[in-house]
Amino acid sequence: MNQNEKEGLNVLSLFDGISCAKLALEKAGIKINKYYSSEIDKSALKIQNHHYGNDPNFIQLGDVKDIDGLELCDEIDLVVMGSPCTNLSSINPIDRRGLEGTESKLFYDALKIIREIYAFQPSSKKLYFLMENVASMKNIDKEKITNELLVIFKDLKVLKIDSALLAPAHRRRFYWTNIPNLTIPEPKGLNYSDILDNGYVDRKKANVLLSGNVTLTNGIFRHFKMNIGNIIYKDKDFADLPVEEKLLRYPQILEKSGYIGKSRVITDELGFSNNCYRHPSIKEYSRMMTIPDDYVNEVLGVSKTDKQKALGLAFTVDVVAHLFNGLNNN
Repeated sequence: MNQNEKEGLNVLSLFDGISCAKLALEKAGIKINKYYSSEIDKSALKIQNHHYGNDPNFIQLGDVKDIDGLELCDEIDLVVMGSPCTNLSSINPIDRRGLEGTESKLFYDALKIIREIYAFQPSSKKLYFLMENVASMKNIDKEKITNELLVIFKDLKVLKIDSALLAPAHRRRFYWTNIPNLTIPEPKGLNYSDILDNGYVDRKKANVLLSGNVTLTNGIFRHFKMNIGNIIYKDKDFADLPVEEKLLRYPQILEKSGYIGKSRVITDELGFSNNCYRHPSIKEYSRMMTIPDDYVNEVLGVSKTDKQKALGLAFTVDVVAHLFNGLNNN
């Protein structure tokens, strides 16, 4: 191994999505030697291949269930993961079985890989780790995750961070890590209105970015009832109205617009087809996650719906980069 390789890290990113862990490491100024990515979502893979398809040091491993940690134990310096939150999140009213749920139980497949890497790594190596998942999980699931990881990482810490400290959108997450010198980031003061290409909003921070949004027909009612989804208003006067007045006036605005939903194809992301509000564009969604504007937007062959889903499942890059800063002196 030459000196340059010693100065960089070999990284294993499980449930890698669109490789935001790589973006965060680069933002933190940390050199990457090899980046092993485990992902199976077709849209996420298209985005990965667009950026890294010609990079021999970006290595796709496929399904987490098929990875043998023993084959990687000599190499890996850092394991990063955001295991599926589907059955852990409070936003899922149908199947909230936690770590026993169909998708969230994949945590245990990842845990097996980490145990194998840790158990058989060279004694001179220090294995670093970072895991992210929803802060709305039940305490019993948080305790299970923590206890399983403490068996491997005696210096494990658990932080709760709302991405709104560094981003224009809320995203409350737990982070399990043994990276040293951890701190909660200082607020950056970036607001929802700061990232808009046009229009107006009625709140300082956007809601959590989910894999879907409310509709452009009557979604405004669900938006306020459940406090989900993100919308941008055409007129400042309407944005400044109290909620009750918005909901009272909106049906007439919708009717006058003639918009009836999917029968009209929306080609202008910044247009107001219902003459009242629109969804954020892919660039604006990316800004919510502190991801570069065109990282997802410029990729061909992936629908807006799938791009939004990929962004909704991603890391908030600036938050993870802040945590990775603790590796710079190690």
